[in-house]
Amino acid sequence: MRGRSKFIPIPRDIGDYIAYSEESSTGLINKVNRWRAIKGKETGHPDGYGYLHFTFRYRKYSNSRVIYFLGTGIDPEEKYVDHIDGDILNNKISNLRLATLSQNQDNRKKNKNNTSGITGVLWSKISKKWRAEIYKDRSLIYLGLFDNKDEAIAVRITAEINPIFRDQKYRNPHNDEHAPSPEMLVWAKQYLEDRIERLNWKEKYNV
Repeated sequence: MRGRSKFIPIPRDIGDYIAYSEESSTGLINKVNRWRAIKGKETGHPDGYGYLHFTFRYRKYSNSRVIYFLGTGIDPEEKYVDHIDGDILNNKISNLRLATLSQNQDNRKKNKNNTSGITGVLWSKISKKWRAEIYKDRSLIYLGLFDNKDEAIAVRITAEINPIFRDQKYRNPHNDEHAPSPEMLVWAKQYLEDRIERLNWKEKYNV
């Protein structure tokens, strides 16, 4: 998930102009005619990251954030609006929930440029090894380099369920279908525990 600048408060009267619509592909329709907006038409266009936004009173707003506001009456403010199924274009109110940055990152699907098919596991052309990594808030944490791809996968999956890094409530299980053998996962758990102790990660991440 990309970073985000300071939040823009959602106007309290935005519901007088824009309505939530489950039938709309963007999740929102215009209730009235306004500048470059036609009553009854969908509103929202993808930005460079694929997220839907629209302009209202000369300011840009995220479709998902406005939909969450219209559906709950709660302005997300500093929090992120997370797409439960990982699909950023699925803006049905039932698919949205508030999350911190790290929780939102937990639920990401793998990057389209990923070469391993596994979130957080990639081939390092420089070292000629498999690299495992994971995010903690805005920091990318290096989990290690491995000759064996299954070792890298096992370490990444083990890290996903470790309380230092993850929030189970928001974890997307799409990596689980690639889980290695139980024996490999036992090895990965010990590897990660050793690394956590050696690098003092519990103290560093206040766990």
